[in-house]
Amino acid sequence: MSLEMKNVSHIYQKGSAKESYALRDICLNVNEGEFLGIAGHTGSGKSTLIQHFNGLLKPSSGEVIVDGVNINGKEAKNRLKALRMQVGVVFQYPEYQLFEETVEQDIAFGPRNLGLSDSEVQQRVVEAMELLKLSKKLRKKSPFDLSGGQKRRIAIAGVLAMKPKYLILDEPAAGLDPKGREEFLELTAELHRQGLTVVMVSHSMDDIARYAQRLVVLEKGSIKLEGTPQQVFAQPDILSEIGLGVPMLTSLLLELHEKGWDVRTDLFHPEDVKREILRELARRERQGGGV
Repeated sequence: MSLEMKNVSHIYQKGSAKESYALRDICLNVNEGEFLGIAGHTGSGKSTLIQHFNGLLKPSSGEVIVDGVNINGKEAKNRLKALRMQVGVVFQYPEYQLFEETVEQDIAFGPRNLGLSDSEVQQRVVEAMELLKLSKKLRKKSPFDLSGGQKRRIAIAGVLAMKPKYLILDEPAAGLDPKGREEFLELTAELHRQGLTVVMVSHSMDDIARYAQRLVVLEKGSIKLEGTPQQVFAQPDILSEIGLGVPMLTSLLLELHEKGWDVRTDLFHPEDVKREILRELARRERQGGGV
């Protein structure tokens, strides 16, 4: 099972003088169980792309397939609601979408609209709060009285209460302080380890490097690069041309390499970079080259 895009294009203001392609002939497969990162400069088409995954936007041409079913095709007409429930999309600053009087009511909103029994709704609220590590004491509190990080967890709990197979996150750590950012990204990684398929949109190459198993880079609505993080970050010149960089630690290795250090430049995990630098330092010491 997977999420798939076949030759998807999306045209804004089609047929007018201001016609423009937001997406152009996108072919993309998100495999069940993977953690996919999507990167790109502002205006590259990232947000437009993810809105196609659950039918919020329809392609001007091409197909979007969820677990073998074209969600915009005739065969999905009577199953569209169920298919959309499979794909949970969390937009940037999701806390702005909170509106109920209590945390419990906000998380329960989606499951209740599915027509589930009160007991099933309550069970889903409890499970979602546990997944997001939200204290039971918060259930009767107003979400508007909580911290930014807590609000974001509540918003995502509302999505997870729908029990999606695929979780799509648009800049999930935007606006959080360093501690909140770290906690939230680790939480996302934990959800993936528990079996959720995760697609994370981010402009932060450091975040993507730490978590994504595969990376897609967009430019002007088209896929510019695709591959493992190692494969993508091995092309810093192309990334630079489209206004992106490489992870900070990869940048450090590239600078050292330019200065004559015999180090790999395709690493980005802290422990890997540390070992590589220590290895080169030891080699230089043996050869009497110094630092």
